[in-house]
Amino acid sequence: MNINVSKCRYSISSAELGRLFDVPHKSLLKKFDPDEVFDSPGRTPLLSPSAVRRVLKDSGTDFSFRVVAHINMRGGIGKTTSTISLATRAAQYGFKTCILDLDSQGSASLALDCCPQDDDLIFYDVWQKPQEQLPKALKKIQDNLFVLPSSLENSLLDSALSNPASQKSAVLGVCQVLKESGFDLVVIDCPPSMGTAVISSICAAHIIVIPVWSDPFSVKGMHLTMEEVEAICDTYGMEMPDIRILYSRFDKREKVSRDTLEYLTQTYPEKLFPWTIRTSSGFTKAISRRESIYACYRQSTAKEDFDRYAQSILELEGIKLKDLDSSDFIETNDRPRSKKRDDNRLIMKEAKLSDGTTEKTEKVVRDDVSLDFNQKKSESSGGINVGETD
Repeated sequence: MNINVSKCRYSISSAELGRLFDVPHKSLLKKFDPDEVFDSPGRTPLLSPSAVRRVLKDSGTDFSFRVVAHINMRGGIGKTTSTISLATRAAQYGFKTCILDLDSQGSASLALDCCPQDDDLIFYDVWQKPQEQLPKALKKIQDNLFVLPSSLENSLLDSALSNPASQKSAVLGVCQVLKESGFDLVVIDCPPSMGTAVISSICAAHIIVIPVWSDPFSVKGMHLTMEEVEAICDTYGMEMPDIRILYSRFDKREKVSRDTLEYLTQTYPEKLFPWTIRTSSGFTKAISRRESIYACYRQSTAKEDFDRYAQSILELEGIKLKDLDSSDFIETNDRPRSKKRDDNRLIMKEAKLSDGTTEKTEKVVRDDVSLDFNQKKSESSGGINVGETD
C-alpha cells in the first residue's frame, strides 16, 4: 500500500465498493493489485479510482459520455451541493469528471477550493475557442477530477450569448472538447435564473436534474424550469433531455416536507427519484473545509443519499461483480449490508409481560418514513393485534 492519499483525495473504500457489489470487502480486494490499494484513515483500505474503473468496466459498467445539468430558477436549494457530490462520487467510481461552474457566484469553485485568480480563465473566456483555451483553464483536483471555475465575469454571458446560435453551441462546444479529451462525465452547476448560460446548458445536457425542497418558491421554480426546457427544445428542434426531480433537504419531522413529497410523488412519479436527500449538517461542515462530503471516510446519511443519486445517474444500480464464485466469499465480521440496507431496516425488540405474553415492537425504517408496529402475540394462541403510530 504505497499510494499517497493526498494525491488521490477522492477515493472509495473497499467496504463501500463491496456494498455496491453486495460482496465482502475482503473478497473484493482479490480484484486489486497491491499497488492499487492504500491505507485509509478509516477502517478499510482505499482503492485507486483507475483500478475501480477497471473493475467496474469488466463488470459491464457503461462509461459513455454524459452531461448532467442541475437547474432550478430558485437559489439555495442544493444545486451546488448536488453538483459537487455527484462529481466527486463519480470520480471515486473511476469516471473522469469535469465540473462546469457557470454560476457567477462561483459557489462550486469555492466549495472545492478552486476559485480562479486574476489571470485564470473561466467559461466566459473559453467558450469561443474551447479547443485552444480549455485545457489550460481547467483546475485539477486529482487525475480524474477537474473544475472549470467561475467568477463574476460569467455574468457577462447574457450579453455575450445574445445570438441564438451562440446559445445553442457555447456549452455544447465545450462539452464536445471535454469528450474528445477523454472525459466521461460533465456536471454543470447553473445559476438560479433562465439566462443564456442556462439555455446553453439545456442545449448540451443529456440529463437535467431539478433539485427541489418544501419551499413553495422552489416548487414554482421547478415548474418554470420544466416549461422553459420544453420551450427551448421546441425552439431549437432538439430532443428533450431526460428531466429528473431530486428532493433535497428532506426532513421527515416537518409536515410540509412530507406533504411536498406526497405532491411530487403523485404528480411526477416518473421524474421524481424514488428517495430523498435528507437534511444533514455534513454538507455545511464539508464546504467549510473546502471539500465535498466524499473527502471524509466516515459513513453518514449524506454520503448514503448522494451515493444512491450517483449510482442512478451512472447506471450502477444492480451491477454484479464479474468472475466471483462462492469460494471468494470470505468469512468475516465485516459483511456487506444488503443493497436495500437503507431502504428498509428492521429493528425488533421483545419483552415478556406479566400475563405470559410476548410483546414485540418492530420498527421499519426507510429513508422517507418511519413506521412503528407494536405486536402483542400470545404464546398460546398465536394471535396478533397490530397498532400503528406515527
